[in-house]
Amino acid sequence: MTDSLMMAAIDAVSDLVNSRAADTAGEPLPPATWLWDCCARFTAAHQPEFRGTIHPDLSAAEANAHLSRWARALDMVDTTTPDEAAEGRRSYSATLGAATIRLTAAIDTLASATETQPLPILTNMS
Repeated sequence: MTDSLMMAAIDAVSDLVNSRAADTAGEPLPPATWLWDCCARFTAAHQPEFRGTIHPDLSAAEANAHLSRWARALDMVDTTTPDEAAEGRRSYSATLGAATIRLTAAIDTLASATETQPLPILTNMS
């Protein structure tokens, strides 16, 4: 029950933030998954923060394109931390309504390079 309640909450928050962002931008935006961050470190106590992510199953190029579209549409500011950059992620923040939103995506991964390489075939040499 906890999982289904959590998923329902994530879906509700995501629908709300995605809808508000599209209305503010005046154009449809790629969907993102959003959570309310009750321990936000980038905002004051009186200002809620919502943390979002572009779907992790997208390729790095697609994720970067979606993130860039959000950033342009809402005049978001690059807030990528050194740790995020080292992990191949990028983040942007903006104010939406009276809340801060922070959207992150994996834009540089090793997976795409290794997926195209053939795997070595190991044989028993005895």
